[in-house]
Formats: sequence, C-alpha cells, structure tokens
Amino acid sequence: MDPRNHPEQVSLSPVNHTVDGRIGGSTRLPDDALHTNGEQTTVAFVKGGKRKRLSKEIPARDQISRSGEPSPPHPPLSTDEEYIAAPKRNRSNPTAGTASQLSPILHKVQQPQSKLLDRDTTHELVNLFFAHCNPHRMIFHKPSFSAELSHNRLPEYLVLVVCAVAAPLSKSVSSTASIARLAGVPFYEEAVSIMFDNAGRLLSEPCLATAQALCLMEMHEVAASHSWTKHYKYFDLALRVLEESLEVHVPDDKARRPASPTPPDSLDMYIERECSRRCFWLIQLMGWINAIYTYRPLRPRCVEMMATVRLPIDETTFDLAVHWHSATSEFIHAPAPRTRYASQFGHVLRILSLYSTVQAVVAMDESTVREAALRDCRKDLEEWDASLSGHLRFSEDNLEKQVSMFDTSSNTGAWCFCFMHALYPCSCLALAEGEGRLAEPVPWVRKQLGMIFDATGTRAKNTILSACVLWSYSKYHPDDPQLHIWDHDFEKTWGFSVTVVAHQWREVQAKERAANSPKNSPPQREQATEPAANSASVVNAAERHPVDLGEQPHGDAAVVQRYDFIPQGQYQRTVDTTAAEQIVQAPLLRPHRDPAPNLPSLKASGLLDARPPSEAFANGLTISSQSPLHRDDDRRSMATLLNSPVQLRGNMASAPWA
Repeated sequence: MDPRNHPEQVSLSPVNHTVDGRIGGSTRLPDDALHTNGEQTTVAFVKGGKRKRLSKEIPARDQISRSGEPSPPHPPLSTDEEYIAAPKRNRSNPTAGTASQLSPILHKVQQPQSKLLDRDTTHELVNLFFAHCNPHRMIFHKPSFSAELSHNRLPEYLVLVVCAVAAPLSKSVSSTASIARLAGVPFYEEAVSIMFDNAGRLLSEPCLATAQALCLMEMHEVAASHSWTKHYKYFDLALRVLEESLEVHVPDDKARRPASPTPPDSLDMYIERECSRRCFWLIQLMGWINAIYTYRPLRPRCVEMMATVRLPIDETTFDLAVHWHSATSEFIHAPAPRTRYASQFGHVLRILSLYSTVQAVVAMDESTVREAALRDCRKDLEEWDASLSGHLRFSEDNLEKQVSMFDTSSNTGAWCFCFMHALYPCSCLALAEGEGRLAEPVPWVRKQLGMIFDATGTRAKNTILSACVLWSYSKYHPDDPQLHIWDHDFEKTWGFSVTVVAHQWREVQAKERAANSPKNSPPQREQATEPAANSASVVNAAERHPVDLGEQPHGDAAVVQRYDFIPQGQYQRTVDTTAAEQIVQAPLLRPHRDPAPNLPSLKASGLLDARPPSEAFANGLTISSQSPLHRDDDRRSMATLLNSPVQLRGNMASAPWA
C-alpha cells in the first residue's frame, strides 16, 4: 500500500514558530494532541532513517503523555556566554553524538607572551635542537618535552633557551644576525630577563626546568663566544639546584618525594630523576673537555659527587621510559657492562675521563712516576676498548647502522657512538706523544676520524664533536690537508677557525710553562710537579699557596681545595688508586697566581669584531659586585660570589620561591 494514497496513516505535526519567526525547538504539543497522534501514527510505510527516528519518538511521546506535568522549558542561552557547540551527530555511528556530548569543553590555550616565540619559529628551532644540538639535547626526554610543549606547559624561559641554542642552525633566523653563532642572543637575553632580576639573582623556581635552562644558557655562551676561558657561572648555579633542590646525588629510593598525588614510582618521577642526572653529567662532560684542552681544574664538588651519581642509562630505555625498571645501574668508576643496553652516554664520559688523565700525565716532567702513570693510561684505554659490546665497537657496519639513526628523532645514541670513537684515537695520539712514539700521522687514527667525518657529514660540524677533534688533531699533525678541509667546514658554520684558536692557546700555555720554570719560580715549579702522594703533602701545598675562596665546593676553584671538603676516610679511598689516577690532578694543583694570566679572548684573537656575548650581555646578569675590568682579572670572582654562603643564601631568600 502506497502511503501517498492513504495520507491518514502518517500524521506529521505542524512546525511551531516563535514570535520572531524562528523555529521553536522547545515548543511542546498538548497532551490530547499527543494521545490522538500517538494512536494514529504508524511507521510501517516509512523508509530509511526517518522510520528509525519515528519508531524511537512514538514510545517517548506516549511516556511523556502519561507522566503528568511536562518538564519546564530550557532557559534561553545568554548571548554573552561563550561555548563550543557539539559536532552534528553522525547517523552512521550512533555513538558519535554521545561521545561528543561527553567530551570536555576546550578552553582557549594561553599563547606565549614572548614575541620571539611565534609558532613557525618555535616549531623550526625546537626540531632543529633535537636533531642537531648534542650533547645538551640529551638532558631532555623528547617525548615528554614535546607533549608539554603541545599543551603549553613548559616555562617560557626554557623554550627561549632551547631556541637560543638552535638559532644558529636556522637559515631564516641566523640571516638576521651579523654572525650565525650570535643568532640566538635575542632569545638568550629574554630568557635571562625572566630568570634573573637586575642584580643577577635567580628568580626561577629551583626545579628541573630551571637546571636545564641554566645548562643550555652556558652551552649557548660557549657556542656564541667559543670562550672556554670564562667561568661557568650558569653551570655553578645549575649544580647547586641539582644538589640542594633535586638531590641528584641521592639514590632514587631515598630521594625526597614531591607533595603531589603522583605515585612515587611513576614514570614522571623516573624521567625527572634521569634528566637531573643527565644535567649533572653534561656539566661534568664540559669540565673534562676544559681539563683536556685548557687544563682548567674540575669543580671540587663534581669530583665528589661522581662517586654517587649514576651514569645516564642507555638511550633506548630512556626514550621508551616504560622499560626503565630493566635499566642497568652504571657508575663512572665501575667497569662498563658488556650488554646490549650499556649506556652510550656513559661510554662517552668514560673515554673523556681517560683522555683527561692522559693529558694530565703527559704534561708532567720526566720521572719514574710519569712512566708508571703512562703505562696505567695505556692499560685503561685498552680495557675501555675491550669493554665495548659488539654493537658499540667501531666498524664500518656499525657506523653505517648508527648513522642511519640520524634520520630519525632518536639520534643521541648515534651521536655518542661517533663522539666516543672520535675521542679514542685522539687519546691514543696524546698517549703516543707522552711515550715519545709520535712521528708521522698514525694511519688508523686518520682513517677512523675520516670515516666518522664523512659519515656524519654536516652533523659533525654542528656539534662539539668537530671542535674537539680539530683541536686535538691539529696539535699533532697541523699540516695535514684533510685537517684544513674539516676546519674550513666548521668555520663556515660557526665563523671561526678551531686550529687558529687552538694554536693561540698553546702559545699562551707555553709562555705560562716558561714562567713557571725553576729558574723563574722554584717553589711553584716544585709544587706543580709534586704528586699528590698523601693528604699531608696536599695540605702543605695549600698552606704554601693560600687561596681565600671560602667554602665554595661548587665553584671552579683549584682542585687542591677539594680535599678540604672530603672526610679523611673518603680521601684515603681517593689516593689508594693507580699511579695515573694519583697524577691526573697534578697539572691542576699548580698554585693560584693573582692575577692569573688570561688566555686570549675571541676579540683578542682577532676573530670577532664585537665583544662576545659573555661580555656584552654580562651587565644584565651582574651577579658580581666587581667592575668588568676586575672581573676579567679574577677568573674565579663569579665562583666566589655564587658560592659564598652568605651572599647566595641572601639571594635565594629574596626569591619568590624561597
């Protein structure tokens, strides 16, 4: 039967209109009308979705008619009230409408206040940072960072310093700067204005984000000024935050838990603890690099904390944090595990420690103690190479596999592989120099370095890997044509020649050694060559050359000062080591001369027409009360002020979070 021939079988209610002509969606039919229409209405001849809708509406109307009083009408919506309408229901998916109605209202996300952090710039620089900026990229858990950035939960100063470090690698951003390595200065300056007051006091909360930002500020300063002569004031502040607030030296099961509903063994807590340790080891990594190339002393407190702070875990487990329970606990003085999941970052730190030891021993005068220390160094280097598991040993196949990871977002393990196998041949060259066996270029050293540079391509010159290799290799083979090709590639990116700067450094160091000769300064020379055989000799040396630095274990003081902070039992354990480990600090125990001869700055080297950022922007960060001239004369004045108990506690007390 055709429903068109029997219209009485289908009854449609007329559409009610409001006074203003709009459809009255809330108008309700009288009860008697509902009864009448309910009896006559049928859906037998209605097709498709309309039939289904009517079959649901008819029982509902019958129920409403029997319920008595109708429900009150809905109040009209205010025109001033903002809301987000639910999407139209998809009839092909009956649950779509219900899901959309149960979803929370999406509030407008607050935009960054900084004009520098527009969406395009932030997106580009953050991705460049995680693609190229090693080793400091390793102090972040990228999945967590990306999630927090997407929800705008990161402190603005942290995003600014990330962009500051990556800015030289962006063609669009670096084109606005006079020199590419200065492209991040505007981001850096704005981050400084947020984190510090005009007197240089730290205002940011002493949390992981603050420690990470301070580390990146120091790395920006190093890259922008390529100055390894200045004091690492940001690292000192970061180290204090890591120890006193984050308790990086305390085992995870004994560390204080934050007052929050987050479970103590949650992934967030694990990631924060691991990132804190990585910040500490980044500071130590740069300390070893300074000790290798500039003979700068290690931070006393870092030397103590290395015994208790775990090494970073392997990069795979770090990225896939859900497997953190299976991570291997490694320490710098313990043998490396020969497993698949040995820490790549840990192997980099081990070879840097050995390289630093070799350089310190080579700088000693000829003696039987030096010969024994050199033998220990060779043994340690051979043991390090033998400790590498199969996938971390240097070979053409392993190099190819590691380099392929550079095309992914997880490239830190590959960078560590290349860096540690570039440092190893440099260590062997230094050892050969100490043993008197260095003549023509060592074939395997040149071949291995060439393979790494060729495989990494532009990624080598974008990081400190290239600078370290060029600095070391130029000392032994300055006329190698391949060296100048690598150096030219680095100079095109960063605007200065590593070989030129390294040569100037060595000239200054040679003059310093000549000034310390027995003819000019017998007491000082005697102390510089005296091994640290026992605690009494070290204390006597400190008494002969007093340094009024106060108790500042975080600062860049002479290493002789560190024994003042070690209990007798701990010190005895320190000196009961191999000859090489006893001698490693010997060049760093040289007395402090006031004023100390400054090594050439970037401007003095003729490589920069303007002052480097470490000088040009220091006025806005002036933590020291000294004038810039006096600050240049005393390379540890910043450490004295930062670590003075009275001054620093006073600064912290004035901060909002104190």
